[in-house]
Amino acid sequence: MGNTAILDNNLVVDIAQQLNIRLPSGWEVTAGISSEGRSLIDATLIIRAPDGVASTVLVAAKQRLEPKDVDHIAITRPPQVDQPLLVAAPFLSPRAQERLSRSGYAYADLTGNIRLALIKPGLVIQTTGATQNPEPTPRDRKSLKGPKAGRLIRALSDFRPPLGLRELAKRAGVDAGYASRVVEFLNREALVVRATRGPITAVDWSALLRRWSQEYTPMERRRVAMYLAPRGLASVIEKLRAMSGDYVVSGSWAASQFAPVAATRLLLLYANRPTAIARDLEIKPTDAGANIALATPFDPVVFERTSKKNGITVAALSQVAADLMTSPGRGPNEAEALMAWMSEHENVWRA
Repeated sequence: MGNTAILDNNLVVDIAQQLNIRLPSGWEVTAGISSEGRSLIDATLIIRAPDGVASTVLVAAKQRLEPKDVDHIAITRPPQVDQPLLVAAPFLSPRAQERLSRSGYAYADLTGNIRLALIKPGLVIQTTGATQNPEPTPRDRKSLKGPKAGRLIRALSDFRPPLGLRELAKRAGVDAGYASRVVEFLNREALVVRATRGPITAVDWSALLRRWSQEYTPMERRRVAMYLAPRGLASVIEKLRAMSGDYVVSGSWAASQFAPVAATRLLLLYANRPTAIARDLEIKPTDAGANIALATPFDPVVFERTSKKNGITVAALSQVAADLMTSPGRGPNEAEALMAWMSEHENVWRA
C-alpha cells in the first residue's frame, strides 16, 4: 500500500505540472496530500489566480482507470456541486473521458487529456492528448476490426438483452471463445454489462456503434468504387425496385427513410456482384461528381435483418448508422439524427 501511495503522489505532482504549463502567466497549481480521510480522495490541488483567489480541487488518483470503473467512483464518491473532484490517471481513454465528463467529474492524464472548470477563480481548461495508451498492456490491445467483430457488434446492437454468451455467439456466427474475449473487453469499456459467467444484461448500442466506427469503414478503396448515375438517383431507385435481393442500400438514402435530414447526394449500395449490378443500373465509373458508392460487403451480415422501404431493400439500421458515421460530408450528422430516431423507436428495429 505504501508503494501505491508513493506512485499516486508522484502522479498528482505530475498532473499539477501538466496544469501549470497550460495556465496563463500568474496562475499557479500546487499539489498536496489530502487530510480528509474520505474514500477515493488521495490528494488536493490548490489552484491560485494572479489576484490571490484560490480554489481547492480534490483528486482521486488512479494508476489505471477503465471506463467501467467510473461506475464505482460515482457510487463511492459522487461529485459535489460546490467541490470539484478531479480523476487523475497516467492515461484516460476517450471512452473513460466521456463517462467521467457525463458523470460530472473533472479529469486529467499525463498525455494532456484535461477537463477542469472552476467558478472561483473563474477557469476552464479543456485539452486533448493521446487517444491511445502510450504504454499499453496486453489488456489494451483489443481491436474491433474485421468481419467477426462486425458480426458481434451487429448482433449486440440488433438483439435485445438479456443475451447468453453462447446465444450471442450463435447469432453472430462466431465461436464462443472469441465472443467471450470481445465481450470481456466491451464490458471493461462499459459498452455492455455482463456479470461474471452470466448473460449480457445491457448494451449501450449507440456508444457501441460509435466505438465500432473508429475502426470500421465501408469506404475502403479496395472494397468500394464510385459511380455516376447520369439520370440522377431517382432513376437508380426505380431500377432497384425491379431487382431481386442481390443488393442492399445503406447510408444516407436508407437513413432518410426513417429520419430525413437533407436530400440524398450519395447512395451507398452493397452488392456481391458490383460489376453486374452497375451494368444493370446503367451507372458509369467516375473519379469526380459521383452519386453512387458501390461497395463489396465486408461480410454477409450486411444482408441480414434488412427491411423494405418504398420497395427498396434497406440495411439494418445498426449497419446504416455505422456506415454514416464513417462517411464523408454530412454523414456523421445524419448518423446522429438516425440514432436519435432509433433511441425513440427501439421496438421497431431491435428484435
